[in-house]
Amino acid sequence: MSADADAEGDAGAEPVDLLVRGTIVNVTTGTLRDGAVAVDDGEIVALAERPAERVVEGAYVAPGLIDAHMHVESSMVTLPRYGEAVIPRGVTSVVHDPHEVANVLGEAGVRGFLADAARTPLKARFTVPSSVPVSDLQDGGATLDADAVADLLDAEGVIALGEVMNVPGVLAGDSEVHAKIEAARERGLLVDGHAPRLGGDDLHEVARHLDTDHESIALAEAREKVRAGMRVYLREGSSSRNLADLAPLVDEVDTRRLSLCTDDRDVTDLLAEGGVDHALRALIDCGVEPVTAVQMATINTADAYGLPFGRIEPGAPADLVVLSDLASWDVEYVVVDGVLNPTADAADPPPTGIATDTVEFPTLDAAELALAHSGAEEATVRVVDAVGGLQTGRMTASVPVGPLADAETAVLHADVSNDVLPLAVIERHGGDGTIGRGFVHGLGLERGAIGSTVAHDAHNCVIAGASHDAMARVANHLREIGGGIAAYDPESEALESLALPVAGLMSDAPLADVRARFEGVEATARDLGLQGEAGLMELSFLALEVIPEYRLTNNGLVDVEAFDYVDVVVD
Repeated sequence: MSADADAEGDAGAEPVDLLVRGTIVNVTTGTLRDGAVAVDDGEIVALAERPAERVVEGAYVAPGLIDAHMHVESSMVTLPRYGEAVIPRGVTSVVHDPHEVANVLGEAGVRGFLADAARTPLKARFTVPSSVPVSDLQDGGATLDADAVADLLDAEGVIALGEVMNVPGVLAGDSEVHAKIEAARERGLLVDGHAPRLGGDDLHEVARHLDTDHESIALAEAREKVRAGMRVYLREGSSSRNLADLAPLVDEVDTRRLSLCTDDRDVTDLLAEGGVDHALRALIDCGVEPVTAVQMATINTADAYGLPFGRIEPGAPADLVVLSDLASWDVEYVVVDGVLNPTADAADPPPTGIATDTVEFPTLDAAELALAHSGAEEATVRVVDAVGGLQTGRMTASVPVGPLADAETAVLHADVSNDVLPLAVIERHGGDGTIGRGFVHGLGLERGAIGSTVAHDAHNCVIAGASHDAMARVANHLREIGGGIAAYDPESEALESLALPVAGLMSDAPLADVRARFEGVEATARDLGLQGEAGLMELSFLALEVIPEYRLTNNGLVDVEAFDYVDVVVD
């Protein structure tokens, strides 16, 4: 309950702004005790009773949660809108890697996000994207070289170098990669890592240079990384849900080396389940003690990055969560810098400073999205097998060869009965407009097409469909609306879309509106046959050429382990 009367205490003392009573979750000591937290001028001034202008009481008082690694862009909303979603759930800070917007807009995009931090009470702290572009196998919209990274590392709100995805460059001693790492070291900043499936001698070499990793999907992998000295983040997002597999690590290692993160969270999951608070509840459901789980979402991350919040102690910023129940993380009130429920009366934020004119490619016809082929009536092709959880596999399949209107030669078509569909990646940043053409298995579409300008990490326009005509319809629509996601059903002529005009990645519209449009597109895609737990998010990772095994870029099909192009058609 809440009261606006003075609290008991020294009658002669000046009242503090706020007194919060309950069982205090002391993440510094890992203990619980009944008490009070006195807050004045946005700071915790005492863990004791004080006269107060306002009193709030609850069963528990915990520090505000911190998401150790995430990309706001993946939620398809801007930073202020993201804050509106998570602050009421007790998430008061995020460590945000603006890697996605950097691939579209470069340094200007990162600085736009830094400016957007002033539009929300959410304490966004930033890592500087280190891998833009992530490789030379795909064309993005921008480059962040070592000089640009060094300049951004000096910006206010920056706390680390963002995830170093170019692990081959780290291992090979690439001078540009190591210059960025050294720039962070010179400033005393952490270096975030990205090392999926890495082990053995390669892991030991990488651990010399990188401090964290959030890419583990198996317990043995995570265990080896902790033993090599890395901080390991247990990830529970929308596309990668690894927490249940990694939770036993809590019983094997010093948990202060572990944190919780979401990485990517779509807008539907964000509003239905929350952000890193969802990961916290999931970890407790796995049998982890609640105080330990809260430590992994607060002080562990704060200590890693040298943040002053994420704890309840005098001198710390007053970022508090008042709970009716700790194990279920049932939130009653949230305090950020001493302000009670700072998003309760949230108004529309002012316009974002991030560009909204980033989708540039010419109008396309079906033939331009098809792979020409002459000869036999069918051809054997290499196929991106969308196995889920960001992962892809290698496979081959036979597809029919036949005519297509406006095509000068025969083309390779879908084999819908065996779920082998044409896939295209269109350069959309105003460059040369190259198109990568290939095939994908595992989406399940029976007709129509789906597409997105959210396509990690270069964020070109990726389209998959049962026919090239439907694919062209979707691609041209995305161009017209300035980016977003879309699904087209040729039977009903329904073309559902969510416009994401901010860098072709985000919307600044109200959260409920974005969710409704996203769910409309998702529903149409499911009607077309789209399968898999990740839904439309699966499409956005088919061009990510740094995670095994096959990926399609605007320049062609990539074998990630060979880190080179391979022909789609098998000789």
